[in-house]
Amino acid sequence: MKKIINLLVALIFISGLSSCLKDDTIIGPDSPGAIKNIVEFKNVGAIASSTTAPFAVYIPFTLKPTATSAEFEGIINYAGADTAPSDIVVNIAADPSVIATYNAKVSGAAYAALPASSYSFPATVTIPAGQREAKFKITVKPNTFDATKENALALRITSASTGVISGNFGAVIFSMPLESVWQGTYDVHINNNYGTIDGNIGNFSDTGIKLATVGPNRLRTLSVADTYSGSTTFQFNGDNTSITGVVVISGTTTFATSIQGIDLIDPVNGKFTIRYTWGGRGMTETWTRTGP
Repeated sequence: MKKIINLLVALIFISGLSSCLKDDTIIGPDSPGAIKNIVEFKNVGAIASSTTAPFAVYIPFTLKPTATSAEFEGIINYAGADTAPSDIVVNIAADPSVIATYNAKVSGAAYAALPASSYSFPATVTIPAGQREAKFKITVKPNTFDATKENALALRITSASTGVISGNFGAVIFSMPLESVWQGTYDVHINNNYGTIDGNIGNFSDTGIKLATVGPNRLRTLSVADTYSGSTTFQFNGDNTSITGVVVISGTTTFATSIQGIDLIDPVNGKFTIRYTWGGRGMTETWTRTGP
């Protein structure tokens, strides 16, 4: 597999690209030296939002559109130096205002709060004395989701019998995209064959590259040209017969992109070839699905 190049090499070869995979530097769940006696939502996976976002976004899973029920786990964490001194009763509630705030402050964000009929979770979670966390189940009904929207559920800790509610992780967003037909594992061939030629990219193939659903017909891979850290997002149209947009982000930079052509698109067999530019670099990429 082509390696993501390190920071020093990136600074030499290209300005503006983040060249080592992003670390989640935001202070939060499980951070060494976390503030004592904090009650918070614990990480349930990688944080999908940037470190400058007002709330952390998680994508616990992608969902089959026809599923009548799906379940995932949330975790309430006690971030004190010691375990809970006594049972800690934590109250949680859905808070659509969290999603509204996120959308207002993050460019391009368009999450839609799920209606109350589409989810359920316990209003009270108890961290037992002597423990550091308590797990709880969140149940959703994917067949009631609006497939045209970026469905999400925001939860907030409203009170805790002991400790201070975290400022960073007292409220979180769970994004739950409906699975795209393009989601899967791919072999990818990439050629930087026009525009500004980047010596780090060139012409190469790679295997085992993931495309994950992040929104309605929107798929993301966690690299740029499989060479730089960041992400590349492909927006397919409603019937999966074309790609209507590409977003390239590395570090804090969102690069200007332009689709030059879609040479092949085959949703049945999971294969597409796209030509596009980002940051002046002209890329030809062919993606062939090999597995889930």
